[in-house]
Formats: sequence, C-alpha cells, structure tokens
Amino acid sequence: MLNGIDLRARRALAEQIREDSWEAQLSMGVAAHPAVADRCRVRTEPMRLGSTRVARTFDIDQRCGSGADGCLDPVGSLLVALGASVAESVVTELTGDGCSPALLEVLPCVEFARGEGAARLAYEIRIEGDVLVEQARRALAAARERCSAHRTLDEPNDIKAVVQTAQDVHLTSRPVLPGTEPFVPERRRAARVMWEVGTHVLAEVDGVHAESDQPKQLFGADLAPSAQEYFLAALAAEALSFADPTTAPDTPPASVHASGRIDLRGPYSTEVAPAGLRNVLVQLLPADPAVDGDTAARAMRRWLAEGHALRLVRDAHPIEVRLVLNGEPVPAQHTENDGTSAVNDTKEQHRAP
Repeated sequence: MLNGIDLRARRALAEQIREDSWEAQLSMGVAAHPAVADRCRVRTEPMRLGSTRVARTFDIDQRCGSGADGCLDPVGSLLVALGASVAESVVTELTGDGCSPALLEVLPCVEFARGEGAARLAYEIRIEGDVLVEQARRALAAARERCSAHRTLDEPNDIKAVVQTAQDVHLTSRPVLPGTEPFVPERRRAARVMWEVGTHVLAEVDGVHAESDQPKQLFGADLAPSAQEYFLAALAAEALSFADPTTAPDTPPASVHASGRIDLRGPYSTEVAPAGLRNVLVQLLPADPAVDGDTAARAMRRWLAEGHALRLVRDAHPIEVRLVLNGEPVPAQHTENDGTSAVNDTKEQHRAP
C-alpha cells in the first residue's frame, strides 16, 4: 500500500457512494466548554457516515483570549485544517501516479487587512523526491478542485446560529463581498503542516504543535481529529469566546456546539458534487437560558459580525497556491475548475445585504 493510501478501498467507496448518495453524507459535530482562563476544550462527537455511526472522541484545546499560550487559537485551527486537507489530496493524487514523495509539506498562511477585516489566504506545497513536474501539477490541481478545506474557504457560506433559551433565537450570517479598497496587510499568520503517512499529518502554528488524521472509515489511522473537525472546533471556540463565561459557582458554564456536513462524492469521487463543508450550524447554550438569553443573543450577534475565524469560513477567499518541487518553484497551471467552479461550488453565491 503505497504511502499508506489504500487506493482500492477509496475506489470502492467512490463506487458505493456513486450508487447511493445517502451513504455519501458525512455529518460531524463538536462541543466547546470553558476550561481554565482564556482557554476552552473542544471535544469531537461521533460522526455519522450515511447510516453508519463512527464513534471517535478527541479533545482540542483552544485559546479563547490573549493568554493561554501553548494551544491553538481558532485561526490557527483553520490553518491546520487547510494544510491537513491539502496534504491528503496531494498525496492521494501522487499515489495514483505511483509516486512516493520523500517529503511533502503544506505551508498555509492568512493575512488580515486593516479596517473591516478583509483577509487573503494562500498556501505553498513543497514536494521532494522522484516526482515529475506534471505529476506535481496534477496533485496541485486535485487540491484546488477536490480538497474539502480549499473549497470551504474558497467559496461563500451561510453560517446559521441558534441561541438556546426559553425562546430560541435563530440567526444567519451571510457572506460579505470584498470591498474595493486596496488591501493593506496588518498582520499575518502561518502554519507548517508535514505529511507523515496516509492521512496523518503533524502541524505547527506559532510554536504550538498539533496533528490531524481521518477516521478508519475514511482510510486514516484515527490518530487525531480530522481537518473538518478542526474547522468546527475553530468556530465553536471563537463563538464561546464572545459569550460571557462568567457564571455563579454552582451554575454550569455556557457551551457551544458546532456541526456541519460534507458530501463525500465531492472529495472522494468524480461525481458532480460539492466538496466543501456545508450546513454549518453553531448553537450556544447559555449558562442560565432562563436569565442569560438576551445577553447570549447579543454575544452571538457580535461574533457573527466580528469573528475572524467565522469570516474566513463564511466569506469567499480566492486562494493563492504555490508549488515547489525539489527546491524549485513550479509555475502552476490554472484549470477551468479553479475558483468558483460549477463542479465544486458548494455554496450559493450571495450579495452583501
């Protein structure tokens, strides 16, 4: 099994989900709870793959404030997710070409502009080993077209939120079109994601180490949270950071649940299907729903307006991709499926309200 990638099993799954679209639906969720000061713990919940329940639990510590060094913040989690998902797409394509890279790294980064929170995303793919230029280019194209994280961040996405109180408050944050002002970078975040074997990667963001893997049902070793779970963890942790964590001594703390769904026909087959994370729902349970409802609703509205991780997932961000093969930059060939491809357009286009 080259590179730890089971191509035969992946092809069998592609055939199965082509014949039964219900079995292609992967649903997942996470729950965030306050931990120590400026930190929360996000726990993954069992996935649902078609009619199969996938029981797996991981904890992801997230920074919710300016302190809590030593754990990821929400934007850092998104960078880990992007790098892990791209690495999986690239190594799978290279495996199909019979290539075994000596090294595969993905270097995702994001720049934030001054003012209204505009952002630019990019990543660099570094490959070393006996790989031809055209093989590397095909791997890059596979990441652009079929990588679930790339498609999630590249396209606009409605984010729905619910504040669970005596009378639930339902909110929707719709994508915002980029402004016309010149982009002036104010700060930059970057990560380094190193492929290990199969779908397992190691990552580093601002000196914090993390890892990601897929469940065994998706041909991983089940060693760590998936890239998609890092997406949801980022949203849940950031939403919780906007909610008031102060509670009475005997009162349970507030918590946030985030969920989403992926149609596996997008990333795992050649079917015309979306590849990105969809149906994102974030639910806030206040510490005391009977008392804190209005405060919690205001906090959620503020998150939907100001959250950096939320904006990255919600708004469309054309992603610059660079390819380096054995230390030499390789000009990337753009395909007709780049950007807002109809084949992989996971979200309806929206105009700013």
